[in-house]
Amino acid sequence: MLKRAIPLIVVLLYCACAQAADNEFATLSIKGTNSKLEENIRAHLALNDVNCALSETKLRRRLRGSDEKISIALRALGYYQGKWTLTTNIGQRQSKGEKGSLLDTANPLKLLKKDSEDSCWQLDLDLTVGPVTRITKLDVRVEGEGEHDEVFTKYLSALPIEVGDKLRHSDYEDIKKQISQRARNAGYFEGKFTQHNLEINTDSNTAAMLISYESGPRYRFGAIEFGPSLLNDALLKRYLPFTSGAPFEADQLITLQNNLVSSNYFASVSVDQDNPDGDSKTVATRISTAPKKQYETTAGIGASTDTGPRVSYGLHNRRVNDDGDTYQLSSQYSPVLSNLGLQYSQPGDNPLSDKTVWSTGVQKKDTDTSESTSYRAEVALISLRSGGWVQTLSLKFLHENFDIADVDNTSTLLMPGIAFAHSKANDRRYPTQGWRITTAARGALDGVVSDVSLAQLELDGKMIFPLLGGRLIGRGGIGFTALDDFSELPASLRFFAGGDNSVRGFAYESLGPENSDGDVVGGKHRLTGSVEYDHRVRGDFALATFYDAGNAFDTSDFTFYSSAGIGLRWFSPIGPIRVDFGFPLKDGGFRFHLSMGPDL
Repeated sequence: MLKRAIPLIVVLLYCACAQAADNEFATLSIKGTNSKLEENIRAHLALNDVNCALSETKLRRRLRGSDEKISIALRALGYYQGKWTLTTNIGQRQSKGEKGSLLDTANPLKLLKKDSEDSCWQLDLDLTVGPVTRITKLDVRVEGEGEHDEVFTKYLSALPIEVGDKLRHSDYEDIKKQISQRARNAGYFEGKFTQHNLEINTDSNTAAMLISYESGPRYRFGAIEFGPSLLNDALLKRYLPFTSGAPFEADQLITLQNNLVSSNYFASVSVDQDNPDGDSKTVATRISTAPKKQYETTAGIGASTDTGPRVSYGLHNRRVNDDGDTYQLSSQYSPVLSNLGLQYSQPGDNPLSDKTVWSTGVQKKDTDTSESTSYRAEVALISLRSGGWVQTLSLKFLHENFDIADVDNTSTLLMPGIAFAHSKANDRRYPTQGWRITTAARGALDGVVSDVSLAQLELDGKMIFPLLGGRLIGRGGIGFTALDDFSELPASLRFFAGGDNSVRGFAYESLGPENSDGDVVGGKHRLTGSVEYDHRVRGDFALATFYDAGNAFDTSDFTFYSSAGIGLRWFSPIGPIRVDFGFPLKDGGFRFHLSMGPDL
C-alpha cells in the first residue's frame, strides 16, 4: 500500500512545486532614476507578468523592442540624452539610447543559463538619464470668435505649465485635449488646430511648445422640443436652465436632465442633442420623459423617549393636474403626539425651489405638563434666496384648546410669520463637518381674529467639527416672546426644556417656570445649549459623551439645569439611532433617551 502511495506523493509534490513556480514572477531592478521616471519605464516595459517558469525563448521574445520602449519612456518626461544597460540572466547589452531591439540579431546575446532550476529570471536596468529638457518657449493661443471667451481665457491664464518647467509630453497632449473639449462643450463645433508643434533641440536640451486653435463661430441653442408628457409645457419650460438663442453649453443639458429628475414627477428623463446645424449655427434639443406612479403611500414605525412608540402613514399624489400640483396626506399616532394633516403644493416660477403650500390639520399633544388639541390652517410661500437660504413667508390660523396645571383655556390666533433656514454638510449620513441654522419670527394682534397680541422670535443652530478622529457637536437655541397676558398663550407656543433634543437627563418638556403648586406651566423665553463628542469605535457604531444645559423662563429669575452623560450611536441605513444616559448634575439619578433622525 505504501509503495503505491509513494509515486502519488511524488507527483503531488511535483505539481505543488510547479504551481509555486507558476505563481512567482521575474524581478526588474532599476537604478539611477527617480520614482516618476521609474514608474513610466515599468509601465512601458510591461514585464510585471513575466513568470519564473517562462521559457528562455519566450523571454527573449518578450524583451524585443525594450530599447525603444525605454527611450520612449525617457523622452516622455523630457530626457533625450539617456544611456542605459539592461542585464538579464540570459545575457546583456549596453545601449546609448539609439533605437533598436534589445535582442538585435546583429548583436546576438550570449546565453547565460539560470543558476538553478529554482532560480527566477532577474532583469537589472542601470540608467544614466542625462540632462532634462526644459521649456524655453510656450505659445498657446485661441483665435477667432472665442479669443476673448471666458471658456478659453480662464484656462489659458492658468495653464498647468510655464516657461522653465521640465518637459513632459503628457502636458502638451493635455493642453490640446483641454482646448478641444472646452471648444466642443461651449459650442465651437467648427474649431480646429492651425498649429500644434512640440519642437525639441537635443543639443541645448530645450523645447518650444506652439499651439494655435481657430475657434470658428459659437453655436447657440436652437429649438427645444418636449415629447409627450402628462404635464404641460409651461411647467416643463420652468425647469430649463437655458433658452433658445442662448450660447450653447453642453453642461446645461446635464443640468436640465438633473432638474427634471429632481422634480420627482418622472421615472426617467432623456435629453438629446441634435447634430449641429451648420447653416443656422444652432443645436436643437429634444426631451422625453416617463412619469412616476401618480400615487405613493408610505408607512412607518419608530420610537423615542419623548413621544414613545409611534406609527405613521402617508399618501402622496404626485400629479393632481397638468400644472404639477401635488397633495400629501400625513398622519402619526403616539401616546404623546398624534396628528392628521393635508398639504397641497403648487410649484412656483422656479419649481425646484419655490412653491406655495396650503395646509390644514389637527394635532393632539399629551405630556407630563400639558394637554392640548390644536386646529390649524396655513398658507406659506417657500423660496430659495441668495446664499442658499430657504425663506418661508406664512400666514397661520391656530385654534387651540389646552390644559396646563389643571387650568383649561382656549386661544385663537392669526399669525403672519417669516422663517429662514440653511444647512451645509460634507456627508448627510455621517457629517464630520457642517452646520445648520433656523430662525423664525411670528406675531398676532388682538382683535384681528386673535385673542391676544404677541411677538415671538426663535433662533437655533448646530455645528459639527472634526476632532481627534471623532466629531465635536455643538448646538444652541434661544426663544423670546413679548405679550401682555401669558395665560392666553397656547401650550404649543409656550417654551419648555428637557428631552431628547433639549436637556437630556430630564423628561420631555418637564422643565420651565412653575406655578405656586409647583406645576410646570411653561415660559415666555428659553435658552438651551449642548456640547457633545462622539468617536467611531467599530464600523457604524460610535461612543459619545455630552453636556447639556438650559431651561425655559419668564424673567431674569433663571433656574439653570444641566446634565452630563454617555451614549451609543448606530449610523443605520435608515439614519442615526441614538441611545443616551443623561445624569442631572443637581438632582441625581439618570434618564434613558432613545432618538432617531439626521445630525443636520
